[in-house]
Amino acid sequence: MSTLQSYTNATRPSASSNSGLCIFRTDTNAIEVSDGTDYLTYNNDGIYSSYPSNSYSAFFDATNDTIDTGDKFDFIQNTCNFSIVAWVKFTDHTSTTAIQSILGTTYTSSQKGFYLFYDNRVGNNNILKVSFPAGTTASINVDDGITDDNWHHLVVTCVAGGTLKLYKDGTVIGSTSAPSTTTTTAFYTMKLGSALISGNNTNGLFGHMDEVGIFNRELTSFEIDNIRGTSKTFPPISSLYRFENNADDETGTNNGTNTGATFVTSEKPY
Repeated sequence: MSTLQSYTNATRPSASSNSGLCIFRTDTNAIEVSDGTDYLTYNNDGIYSSYPSNSYSAFFDATNDTIDTGDKFDFIQNTCNFSIVAWVKFTDHTSTTAIQSILGTTYTSSQKGFYLFYDNRVGNNNILKVSFPAGTTASINVDDGITDDNWHHLVVTCVAGGTLKLYKDGTVIGSTSAPSTTTTTAFYTMKLGSALISGNNTNGLFGHMDEVGIFNRELTSFEIDNIRGTSKTFPPISSLYRFENNADDETGTNNGTNTGATFVTSEKPY
């Protein structure tokens, strides 16, 4: 009987020089296969992707820069079951003149959308805000959500009729009751790094964003830890934007359209 060679994340051979290699990960009890670039991870509940290396991030200058992912994520507003993960690093979190929109669906004054933004205008205290439309809007407002210009891993999860949560660096920093249904019938494009109000091209992110993942279910805290940790293991995912010198969806066909954002050497913790 033949067996696969056993490795940990730290000891496994390079994926780039071992295309087709199959190994067994003793630290995750998973089978991994090299595709010549990275390892694809197979667990008993589906295919997992692992991206231990990262060379670039997307930089947004707060004015007119955006990556438009289209209207492929209707389930966010339709089912109220989703998770969104992203690494974010502000160039200047102390600005008191504008909102810094991180990501969300565009909206008009009469039709609200999902969004995550940072607000340090006069009277606010470094607020991280998540808002989600569904009849009565479900919102999370966290004072002093970010107080530096370092990299932070932000995650929003939602379960219909359960809880809407905001994580920072693996810890829940805010939560509220989630809607079970939504009255929103129009679905707008999901944009990364730009203002969310239709026709307004200011108030965007001034800083870096990396490894944005969108899921059609709630992630567990264990899965979130694996995503932000050194192994960088992603469970089955709807779309993943790693910004490796492009705005492509690395797990599917929903490539983003980049307007103005630049791709620069990444400075993430790992």
